[in-house]
Amino acid sequence: MRALFVAVAVAALTGCVQAQTPDGPPIAALHSRQCGRCHVAPEPRTRTRAQLEDAFSRHGKRVHMSHDDWQAMLDYLAAPAN
Repeated sequence: MRALFVAVAVAALTGCVQAQTPDGPPIAALHSRQCGRCHVAPEPRTRTRAQLEDAFSRHGKRVHMSHDDWQAMLDYLAAPAN
């Protein structure tokens, strides 16, 4: 039983460390921390800017980030315009 507890604790701590230090721009760490709390974080460049703006309008009520962080997140996640 103790071995199971230790294995779960190590796995949880390892996941936390990885979430805090992802590769990429500084906003990537915030993306990993904030967007993965309640749901699977969307992959960058998989949604349009309009889709993200719609989602962010709902998330802004419960996720507290600065205006600059929201803009950086939008730029980081949005797929390039065609």
